[in-house]
Amino acid sequence: MDNQTDNGQMLYVDLVQDVVLSAINNRASDIHFEPQRETFDVRYRVDGILYPVKNLGRNLQEEVTSKIKVLCKMDITEHRLPQDGHFEFKDQDKIYNIRVSTLPGLYGETIVLRIFDREEILIKLESLGLEEDQLRLINNLITSPSGMILTTGPTGSGKTTFLYSILHALNKPDKNIVTLEDPIEFQMAGLRQTNINEAMNLTFAKAMRSVVRQDPDIVMLGEIRDDETAQMAIQAALTGILIFSTFHTFDVPALVTRFIEMGISSSVAAQIIKGVISIRLVRKVCFSCREPYVMTDTQRQFLGLSSNVQVFQRGKGCNLCQAKGYTGRTGIFEIVYFDDEIRAAIIEKKPASYLYELLSKKNIKSLKTSAISKVAQGVTTIEEIVRVMGVFLQA
Repeated sequence: MDNQTDNGQMLYVDLVQDVVLSAINNRASDIHFEPQRETFDVRYRVDGILYPVKNLGRNLQEEVTSKIKVLCKMDITEHRLPQDGHFEFKDQDKIYNIRVSTLPGLYGETIVLRIFDREEILIKLESLGLEEDQLRLINNLITSPSGMILTTGPTGSGKTTFLYSILHALNKPDKNIVTLEDPIEFQMAGLRQTNINEAMNLTFAKAMRSVVRQDPDIVMLGEIRDDETAQMAIQAALTGILIFSTFHTFDVPALVTRFIEMGISSSVAAQIIKGVISIRLVRKVCFSCREPYVMTDTQRQFLGLSSNVQVFQRGKGCNLCQAKGYTGRTGIFEIVYFDDEIRAAIIEKKPASYLYELLSKKNIKSLKTSAISKVAQGVTTIEEIVRVMGVFLQA
């Protein structure tokens, strides 16, 4: 009986390992285990899109869920509350960090595994998709001796990879770099990394209080979630620390408004914020099956491209891209450097409409402009920027 139980447990562990390995081989960033009324479905997110993979069967749901929880050292008896955890997965010579989240639902717990490749997350800034002028601006920003540089974008937009790439570029023996993360997504030599644990009352704000006494030069704060964290981050920046963090807004005027709502004075916000970097990820045309096509006049006019630009690229579908026409993703960026004019507008509490107009006059390369540039270069397609940017385009 014991042998049968052991064999059954090994079966479920092997099943989970097979699903994870298959996801890695298919370049998936996330695995979704989703209980339905009669099925236990698995979906992979590849290049930002969810695809159905298989039905494991409801009879496997309980055991697979338990085995994943055991791997993450979660409470296997808790089914009513969400849980978070992680485990490492080794494939040949590569180690992946798998972040796990459970959520109770009508037919059981939904489990999402996010896959982090330790090697791929350390991408050089030059390889993220930045244009040359944007790269120069980024390099100027990140060499500021103090202040705050913020990144914005939805979940899965590449903010984590971008911030780690910056830290990788700044990671020198003469710098004390501290990160506060929830959770730590990549272990980088030379950094002092702290895992936020709100269940143990170790919040971003509380950790930040201790960090300023650790003589840091640079602090990467995983996320500014509340007023207290914002206040602590601002105070740290005022003492001469360079702060990197993420913030959940979609443009600069909204970010400034939100900061003021958090109790940060407009003059302090204008003084401390050095720049804001908005990020999105778009799929790249498959290099194996890419083919030229002629864009319609309507499409060219919408994108503001010259009629002399005739030929663009799209993927027709092949075995490499699994008939999707895309392989991999690249970033599109909007970088707003806070110059004297922008600071003055913030200090004078100009309305958001004024800031929008001011930014447009400065000819800052917007997210849309950056995306259009990628289309013109044949890196991505109109359909992809419409999907990511939410811009409706007539064919």
